[in-house]
Amino acid sequence: MRRARAHATALALALVATAAGAVAAPATAGTLAGAPDRVSAAASPGEWWRSAMGVDELNRRGTGKGVTVAVIDGPIDADVPELRGKVVSSRSFCTGARFDSPLRSPSATGKPAEHATSMAALIAGSGRGTGPGGRGIRGIAPDATIRHYAAMYRNDKDKATCPLVDGADDVDEGIARAIDRAASDGADVISISLIAGYDTEMIDSVLNAYRADAIVVAGTPNDKTAVQWPALGNGVLAVTSVDSAGRIPDFSVRNGPSLALAAPGKDVTAGSYDDAGWHSDTVVSGSSIATAIVAGGIAAMRSAHPDASAGQILHAVKDNVGLREKKDGSGYETWFRRNGSDLPTVRSANRAYGWGIFDPADAVQVDPTTLPKDNPFVRTGKNEEPTAQQVATFMSLPAPTPSGSASPTASPTVSATPSGTPAAQAAPAVRDDGSGGPPWFLLGAVGLALLLLAGGGLALRGRRAAAGASSAPTTSATTTSTTTTDGAAGAEGRNH
Repeated sequence: MRRARAHATALALALVATAAGAVAAPATAGTLAGAPDRVSAAASPGEWWRSAMGVDELNRRGTGKGVTVAVIDGPIDADVPELRGKVVSSRSFCTGARFDSPLRSPSATGKPAEHATSMAALIAGSGRGTGPGGRGIRGIAPDATIRHYAAMYRNDKDKATCPLVDGADDVDEGIARAIDRAASDGADVISISLIAGYDTEMIDSVLNAYRADAIVVAGTPNDKTAVQWPALGNGVLAVTSVDSAGRIPDFSVRNGPSLALAAPGKDVTAGSYDDAGWHSDTVVSGSSIATAIVAGGIAAMRSAHPDASAGQILHAVKDNVGLREKKDGSGYETWFRRNGSDLPTVRSANRAYGWGIFDPADAVQVDPTTLPKDNPFVRTGKNEEPTAQQVATFMSLPAPTPSGSASPTASPTVSATPSGTPAAQAAPAVRDDGSGGPPWFLLGAVGLALLLLAGGGLALRGRRAAAGASSAPTTSATTTSTTTTDGAAGAEGRNH
């Protein structure tokens, strides 16, 4: 039976293609949110994030082998060079234009498949594609297995739609059912580069994912608005974007108390379609990209630590975000890697970066099996859904205490930041200097204790026993100006 919905779907942009590095205007609400093959010696400009994040170093520890990543998105083209043999299943939750129509095909080519195909390639792409010398998109977890779920299509009026078999056109519920099915299908990581509205069924689905020991990662809008569902789900990793300088881009959410992590999402090589077909070397921007990179990076970490639980992996992620000493010696700042000695612990989230920039290459080096099993990204506020108590129950853990909250706190002080790099602050203060918001905490006087970064490692837990408990239901050589943003009602963000 369908559950009551609190309000109508509100979808938002998740990915924006760039031409010569310029970000296209954000779409309006109702749009989407083994080592790789070395086919060319030189990296393309849109692959800056790989060296910044140390992806090759990460892949020496874990490549995603044995890990399943669920990609919940629009339809996909699993026949592009990067994805051949990578997508083991694909299913749709949406019917045709009429409610009595059969389920739509989850496979497509051309613009309808652009977003989902790009996201899957960023996660597990082989590196073979249509670029110069056969270069293609190299996924951060090239050996991961992809299961695809189509929960959003575009109708003749370019509106996000998902007619369901029981009679409603409801993308929000389509996403919820896809999360549920991904959990029951054994997904280790669930990647959702979509933005949607609230639906009570989504609460149940997220909890079922936690019961199945899956990690849920979701994108944020590209129009500077607040974090939306499913990223708002308590314990879901809500991801925002950073550029190559470690700053929040103009199009990104920068003041979100529920943000979990930041990751590269500006000027990244993804894929696109035009009349000539698939292009592997389009440079794009958007939180969709950052979301896929986080999901794939966690998959790589889980493959390196197969005995660790989801919660232990998440502790490793949170405790090992990127950080480095500031050049003037005045403190620390958010960065892509952990560089320096005696680095402090990040004790609370920043409203612009969440806990920091995702750093899987360093987190993977920690043994996560020594870490707590709870989800450290759960917020303990009274209005959070699902509640911290529900999350703990579904993870078979003791009830959390208020002191264990990972909720960001407001800081009355704002540190000054040298132009050119993000600031590190003692508490999550937000500063908007026109470059997209602040990085972290400025360590003050001698009396201030160093914030110790709790160690972490990542892990891919041994198969979750309760999986079946869920209910069923810089421009590259070829750069186009098309936007590549498809997703469920609310996250597609594609203009064409």
